[in-house]
Amino acid sequence: MKALPVSLAIAAILGGALACRHGPILGFDIPSHDELALGGVYVAYNLGCEKGCNLVEKGDLIVAIDDQPVQSGQDFDRARVARGTLVRMTLRKRHTHALETVEIMAKPNQNVPPIRDAPPFWTVGAAELDRAPAWARRRLFGHAMPMIQLTNVNGGIVDGRQLYGTKNLMVFWDWSTREDQGEAIELMRVLQKAQADLTAKGVDVLFVHHVFPASRMRPMNDTDLRAFQARWSETQPDGLPYDPVPTYRFPNKTEFNVARERGLENAYTVIENLTESPAIVVSDERGIIRWFSQNITIPPEDAMIQDPEQYTLISAVTFALEAL
Repeated sequence: MKALPVSLAIAAILGGALACRHGPILGFDIPSHDELALGGVYVAYNLGCEKGCNLVEKGDLIVAIDDQPVQSGQDFDRARVARGTLVRMTLRKRHTHALETVEIMAKPNQNVPPIRDAPPFWTVGAAELDRAPAWARRRLFGHAMPMIQLTNVNGGIVDGRQLYGTKNLMVFWDWSTREDQGEAIELMRVLQKAQADLTAKGVDVLFVHHVFPASRMRPMNDTDLRAFQARWSETQPDGLPYDPVPTYRFPNKTEFNVARERGLENAYTVIENLTESPAIVVSDERGIIRWFSQNITIPPEDAMIQDPEQYTLISAVTFALEAL
C-alpha cells in the first residue's frame, strides 16, 4: 500500500473507534467497471445542440471523433466539437455496447451562465471515472454536478456552477444521534489534518451540515456551527489549532433563492440524493462526480487504517489527492 501523505498519517492515529455502519448499495443505473473498461469518453450529461445530439445518451462512450480515437475529457476538448460544422462521432452505446456513428452540429452553449462556451456534453474519460472503488459509486456517481446551493457560515453562497473548474471534496454530515455527533467530530478533525495536502493539490474542502431524512434534530445555524468548530477543533502537536475547515449549510427558507440553486444538470439536485450520513462527494474540475459514498464503510482486514470513520474519509481524501 502507498504511504499516506504526512497529514493523513497523523490523522490515522486519532482515537475513538465508533460503532460501524454500512448501508446497502442502492440499485440505481450507475456505470459499472465492465462498462467503463470498454474505454473512450463517458457522456455524463447532454446539454443538446443544433443537430444530432438527441442521438447521444447519458452513459454512452465516445470512442472516436472524426475517426480520431479519444480516451479522456481533454481529448474531447481538443476535438472542438462545438465549432458550428458537422462532426462525426463514433459511440459505444450504453446498454447494447454496439458501435454507432452519429453526426452532430454544435455551437458553444451560452445558456449555462456564468459558464461561457459550454460544450454540448459534459464528459470524462471512462478510465478516469473507473478509478473509484465500488462502494463510492452511489447515486450521484458519474453525474455532472447537480443543482446545489450552500451557505458559508462566515458569509457567502456557493452553487454547483461555481464549483465547475475546481476540484472539490464535500462532506455532508448530520448531528441527529450521538453516533452522528461522534462521526462529525472525527470527520472534521481528519479534514483539518488533510486540508494542507488538499489545498496544495488544488482541491477545495466543503464541510456541509445537512439534516438527513431520518434526522430528529433541527438544522444548526451559523452560530451553532461556529461554536461546534471552536469546541471540537483538533490542535497540532505544538498546541496551536489547525486551520478551520470551510463550513457550509443548506440555506433556510428565507435565504433560499431558486435562481441560485444551479448546477450542470437541469432539474437534478444534490439534496434529493443525500439519504445517509455522512455522504462524501468528490468532483473534478470538469464538474463530474468521481466519488459518491454514503454512510461508513468497513475497512478490509489488510487496510492500514481500521477505524471505519477514518478509513471512509481518508480513502476519499487519498482519492482526491491521487486520482483527480
